[in-house]
Amino acid sequence: MSRSERSNPGSNFHGDENRHSEELVVGRQAVLEALRRGKPLGIMLAEGLKGKIIDEIVKLARQGRVPLKKLSRNDLLKEVGDLTGNQGVAARVSPFEYVELEELIALSRSKDRDPILIMLDHLEDPHNLGAVMRTADAAGISGLIIPSNRAAGVTATVRKVACGAAERMPVAMVGNLNQAAEILKKEGFWLYGAEADGDEDYYRADFRRSLVLVIGSEGKGLSRLLRQKCDLTLSIPMPGAASGSLNVSAAAAVLIYAALSQREGWVP
Repeated sequence: MSRSERSNPGSNFHGDENRHSEELVVGRQAVLEALRRGKPLGIMLAEGLKGKIIDEIVKLARQGRVPLKKLSRNDLLKEVGDLTGNQGVAARVSPFEYVELEELIALSRSKDRDPILIMLDHLEDPHNLGAVMRTADAAGISGLIIPSNRAAGVTATVRKVACGAAERMPVAMVGNLNQAAEILKKEGFWLYGAEADGDEDYYRADFRRSLVLVIGSEGKGLSRLLRQKCDLTLSIPMPGAASGSLNVSAAAAVLIYAALSQREGWVP
């Protein structure tokens, strides 16, 4: 069910026949988190790299007996291809593993607090998905829900932008968001959708309940059916904005931290 962003990421540690079952993770923090959370199939470092994170990567690779190659910067660029922001570090990993929706619900209930989940309604830009994932991870969100069609999956770009959050954040990929919404409501979750013409300003909402924040796609917002399934739609006032809307990841960050601040009592 996982999707690789690049079908031919270069030579690998285990032979060309395994290429279809591998993905690249690039960037120092993303590779370090991949080592902490699992066992990459191999690590590639550009020659001459120094620093605490590099030292930690080398140490963990040796401890875990993960193959490590040092390459010239030109050779590393040939390996990573068009994946930008590699910082001289790349890892070959197994494809991202999604969880079932029921498993995600169970995981979210395992903590001693009302969970918050994020549902993304056909988000197409992997950079937006990675940014949402990074913010959600920082705020302690329990997981993400994304559709299997016409949307970004957790690719190498997403893992890079998420800066390690993709290795920690459970993601459920579902065939139908409307059906998933019905299941979540039966499980006691409230669905709050983000819309420019929402019913209520976001800061007036009650976030102290089991909650799913539903974020629409770039340019289109929430689909009609999914909006109808939301218990409440929230707007973000923008009295000084000429653009009329926020970037998807920025809007998600506003709602996530509004919920967190209310729950934690971060008020004057």
